[in-house]
Amino acid sequence: MNQLAELFYSIGEPYAAGLFEEPEKDYFYRHALANARYLEYLKPARYDAGERLYPSNAKFFHSDCAVTPQFAMTYQIDWGKLEKKSAEGAAALREFYSISNHGGGWTHAAPNYKRILREGLTSYRARIAAQPDGEFRDGLLALIDAMKNYIERSIEYLRSVNAPEELIDALTRVPFEPAKTYYEGLVSWNVIFHFDGGDNLGCLDSGLIHLYNGEDYTEIIGELFGNLDAVGTWSCTVGPDYNPITVQAVRAIRNRRRPMLELMTTPEMPDELWEIAIDNIRCGSCNPSFYNPKGIHDMLKDRFPHIPDEELALFCGCGCTETNLQGLTRAGGTDDNIPFLLILEHYMHSHLTEAATFEEFYEGLCAETERQIDRQLDNIVIRYEHMAKYCPNPIRTIFTDDCIENGKDFNAGGARYTWTQSSDSGLINTVDSLLAIRELIFRKKMFTAEEFLEKLTAEDPVFYKILRQCPCYGTDNDDADMLAADYAKRVYSVYRNKPPKSFIDAYILTEHQFLRYEGEGQRVGPTPDGRKKGEPTCDSIAAIRGKATEGPTAMLKSAAKLPQNLADGISVLNLTLSKAFVGDALRSLVDSYFAMGGIQVQVTCTSAEELQDALENPDKHRDLIVRVGGYSDYFVNLSPALRKTVVERNIHELA
Repeated sequence: MNQLAELFYSIGEPYAAGLFEEPEKDYFYRHALANARYLEYLKPARYDAGERLYPSNAKFFHSDCAVTPQFAMTYQIDWGKLEKKSAEGAAALREFYSISNHGGGWTHAAPNYKRILREGLTSYRARIAAQPDGEFRDGLLALIDAMKNYIERSIEYLRSVNAPEELIDALTRVPFEPAKTYYEGLVSWNVIFHFDGGDNLGCLDSGLIHLYNGEDYTEIIGELFGNLDAVGTWSCTVGPDYNPITVQAVRAIRNRRRPMLELMTTPEMPDELWEIAIDNIRCGSCNPSFYNPKGIHDMLKDRFPHIPDEELALFCGCGCTETNLQGLTRAGGTDDNIPFLLILEHYMHSHLTEAATFEEFYEGLCAETERQIDRQLDNIVIRYEHMAKYCPNPIRTIFTDDCIENGKDFNAGGARYTWTQSSDSGLINTVDSLLAIRELIFRKKMFTAEEFLEKLTAEDPVFYKILRQCPCYGTDNDDADMLAADYAKRVYSVYRNKPPKSFIDAYILTEHQFLRYEGEGQRVGPTPDGRKKGEPTCDSIAAIRGKATEGPTAMLKSAAKLPQNLADGISVLNLTLSKAFVGDALRSLVDSYFAMGGIQVQVTCTSAEELQDALENPDKHRDLIVRVGGYSDYFVNLSPALRKTVVERNIHELA
């Protein structure tokens, strides 16, 4: 055996050992073998009495290894831990990592849970074995056999600790044989979630309904949701073909921060589901979030007319809420971020004093933004090609349709559809900044461009009051919203119109901010929307904090005028309501917004008093959940700057 492999085995690093066991083989085989060796080494997760699923509570991911699998980056390394184990091993792995490291980008996906439940992984093994001899086939066989080995060892362990026979019996069948009962389906779903790395739960209700026989497994779904929350990951989708499992899932999410339960919401959604969802939000869970399935379908059908409707129905917003088709796509999560506000800042200080008209300035800014987006997308293609060569993802190659039959890795164009997916920062800040520039310099001529920039840079308090009085997005001001819609259309269209390169099928923009809106704001000086230097940018396509002065209906009307149908990703909208508002009024708002073309709404239900007290006394409010840029989290988990942005939002009350 290779000496480096022997070294890594001796220090308890099976993933690293697998990478060097057969160094003459290609990168795909080496990573497949590394994953297999890791699973073979991994002890069965601890079972705690009362658990109906296995593994549970993130114990599968408890490991003494410094090198471990990772669902987006293929593998991750705790360099400090590895250095302590072996400086020689760390040096060798650094050399390997320097070649394979792709420099960023985050990929989310969901396995084809529904197919695995119906066919079982034994059928997947047969599909792999039917492929031509070679390293691709051999690597996947080693990996899927290691999964089987882990399940067999887990069953032995579960018997030794007197785990429930129902659970043991289920694991003797699933996930390698088709699930025959609703409970087996949940057990299988949970195992696949863990093998995949604990990323997303996909389309739960539609994937399980064929097994439903009247059982109420709300508590078990709650355990499944708790497993995702314990890992600290993301989302799950239910609806719009509502069934009893939809109801159980919406009940199970009560008082949970995660997953972000994406409830596909139609005008025909049953009253029972509305009542449960409203009660959940009123009690402070921020879940579910509401999605417009018709808007999503029409948006994707317009962009991808060749994709069958039954595949579009597998939409799930993976990660925070990036567009994926469950089990069919290799779609980037946050491949990159386009900093609209930073581009505006640089262009404004370089060109505003030269512009004779607002139109001249605006056209120049749009052209510069479009150029930067185009360059960014070219850089993403280079990164994708690097990942395809050096950083394969064998586990997702098994779990994503067409990779096996194509004989290609998940990261190398093997999936049925491969999309890059970027986000942006500061869209609404940029719009409001443009409105202020147009109003104060070119329309009212209150300031010259030089005076405007001087007072802005100095953060003159009197000047800032004037800025806050300018027309702004989010108040149903047609003039303001027309500019917002035009700017968004210009930048969204770059993604739509760019010809595909390499094995990439399309470029997608998703309007979610995650937590980046703090870091992005730190890069930008004072801007004409009323931001001061270093303050966070906008957290969604809602009005800038404190500017939704005309109420939620006006804000949603403004948002609906944006060409959300051109973004192809999900345009997140954060809405903060009082408890009195969360009822029939919320239902009317959501239905009306979706009828106007809105794509998504996520709701925080709280009061100004509660948020202020949480800001001053965080230990008293450790269970307070709030929505941020595309997902929910405990208020106390947020940085001080992000807590402040939540407190500054408009909280809409019933008149």
